[in-house]
Amino acid sequence: MKGRILAPPSRMGAYQLIVVVLCCLINIADGFDVVSLAVAAPALTREWGIDPALLGGMFSAGACGLVIGAFVIGPMADKVGRRPIMLAALGTLATMLLLSGMAANIWQLFVCRTITGIGLGTLVVCLNTTVAEYASDKSRNMALAILHIGFSTGSMLGSAIAAVALDQGSWRMIFFAAGALNVVTFVFSIFLLGESREFLARRQAPGDLDRINRLNRRMGIPELTALPVLPPQAAERTGTFRLMLAPDIRAQTLLIWVASVTYALVGYFIMNWKPTIFANAGLTPSMAAAAGVVTGAFGTAGHLSFGLLGRRIGEVRLTMWCLVGAAITLVVFGSMPPAHLPLVLVAGLTSFFIVGAYTGFFLIAVVMYPPAIQNAGVGFIVGFGRVGAVIGPAIGGFLLSAGLSRMDTYYVFAAIAVIPAVTMYVAYRLALRTSFSSETPEPQALIAEPAR
Repeated sequence: MKGRILAPPSRMGAYQLIVVVLCCLINIADGFDVVSLAVAAPALTREWGIDPALLGGMFSAGACGLVIGAFVIGPMADKVGRRPIMLAALGTLATMLLLSGMAANIWQLFVCRTITGIGLGTLVVCLNTTVAEYASDKSRNMALAILHIGFSTGSMLGSAIAAVALDQGSWRMIFFAAGALNVVTFVFSIFLLGESREFLARRQAPGDLDRINRLNRRMGIPELTALPVLPPQAAERTGTFRLMLAPDIRAQTLLIWVASVTYALVGYFIMNWKPTIFANAGLTPSMAAAAGVVTGAFGTAGHLSFGLLGRRIGEVRLTMWCLVGAAITLVVFGSMPPAHLPLVLVAGLTSFFIVGAYTGFFLIAVVMYPPAIQNAGVGFIVGFGRVGAVIGPAIGGFLLSAGLSRMDTYYVFAAIAVIPAVTMYVAYRLALRTSFSSETPEPQALIAEPAR
């Protein structure tokens, strides 16, 4: 990873595995959090008489919070450290989810979901950069895939709990369970989560050498006798917007921002409206929630497949093909008759491609940006994605409220899914050309070539 002050770990020791597992557990809680409103939506609609357009606005409220977390709070970790930012986000999540379960009306729930989104957007950024830094170079792709499996596992867990809760007529239990899981991850993180070694090496405050060496001992890395000398640009340009648009990566940065926005339009529409669309197709609310377990399993397979094949095929190219697959399966899903099992299986295949592309974006991002601005770089990719996440569910609510059929609605989003596929293809060709023409041994752009 270019721009590092400290050498990356050469192997995966016990402590690094613990950090990856802990981040995966946090992501399980995050996956549960994100689907909590989606799986509760059919019951909420009946109990409170919510119009689809208003429900779409509720989905977008959480996404607005995600934008704030990704653009504003997550990048602050480059300045103040990842550990305090992550602990604050986890504590906020636990509190807001428990309050969501006690909401007396839609406006109270609206506020809780917005603040919950801020915590989620912050964690999406910090979890990816933390895992990327603690993992060895050889294990980084698989470590990030395992992290993202946590999100799909959380979606399955949330769907399974929702199926039981909705059978008993208690949508509030979904939020209480999600809040309890975040309390557990918060406590574990207090004792197990270490600070970023790169952050400490750049900050160089009193005691930071001891903090780095404590982490080095845990990771089996030789201790330092002195803090490293900072390169001149580290103090001047750390975390700056200008570095994300440096000439060697400007075009790729802009392309991946466009791809992230349009990808999220599709992904968050599917995530938020899938249970309601299943219910409209004749599945009971509990059956629609249970179908999330199946689609979550397909998503887990997507994460793992990308972790295994990313370097072999090429991360950018594989992301592009996942987006093409998502567009095709969206057309198939929209065209199918309302037969329960085939609908669930095709929705699962769509999830396979959607979450595979999601993993691809982060694998690209953590290598694309140097550690000094890594949280900011990943945060902007996440943030632009969350802009799409605000718009996508709202578009879905508008289309369904206007009376469009499942087929027409999914055709619209299949067309949108073509945009990030084309954008990533352009990024792939540009990165390939940059990589081949570069005189430096390390490409200064996206990962473009498959491993030989």
